Amino acid sequence: MRGATIGKAARLTGKDSLGRANVEVRLSPAGPGAGIWFNGCVQATAGNASTSEHATCLGRGRRRVRMVEHLLAACHGLGVTDLAVETSGAELPIGDGSAQPYVRVLTRAGIVQYQEGPEPARLKRPVLVRQGSRFIAAVPTKGLAINCLARFPEFGVQFGALVVTPTSFRRALARARTLARTDESPAQFRKRFGLRFRLRRVGRFVCAERWRFRDEPCRHKALDLLGDLALLGRRLDASVFAYLPGHRLNVAFVREVEKELEVR
Repeated sequence: MRGATIGKAARLTGKDSLGRANVEVRLSPAGPGAGIWFNGCVQATAGNASTSEHATCLGRGRRRVRMVEHLLAACHGLGVTDLAVETSGAELPIGDGSAQPYVRVLTRAGIVQYQEGPEPARLKRPVLVRQGSRFIAAVPTKGLAINCLARFPEFGVQFGALVVTPTSFRRALARARTLARTDESPAQFRKRFGLRFRLRRVGRFVCAERWRFRDEPCRHKALDLLGDLALLGRRLDASVFAYLPGHRLNVAFVREVEKELEVR
């Protein structure tokens, strides 16, 4: 497996997750084997991760950065393993709610591959993590495949499966946007975040009037899972089956995979 970084420094600005402040993230190349670091002191690892229902946070001591999952998903999907990230605030820009803004920035900066990189994480046996009725399971295979089932009262049951490569990631996952659970009107929400696309209300959620995919909410769940899997620091060679995934379950799964790799 080859490692990769970016060819030159880049930056992205946008609103935080509450739409109240403008925040900036600056991305810089990092050397082979460096990993992904935030503000020079917090590495993107499961040991540094904490979660809420809606976001993954990385922290060490008093230094914390929220909403890292979309950048990490872009890095994981494109094969970027080494990166220095500096933030102007405690969150990364939310953008349009997908990983696409980060894909654009990384692509424009140029992705530079090394001849060598971290070895994939190869399981010897299946791994299963449950939280109530939810679960994530993985069985050993070559490459990474994500099979995701999501269920929303407003949208029903959605299922998607993808063998993850840079090409399939760009095409099928990167542009999938999140749902916003809010009492705010679609017009107010759109104005606050400066979004260019129209919104509508569906039950508890405000979402895009026109979806980019017929199963966009499920694809975004898979996108979030891919971002949280980046906390392994290398690609997982496995077929992953996720039933009603979320950030807490995702990170618990990553930690269980790490335990399995340690006992080999």
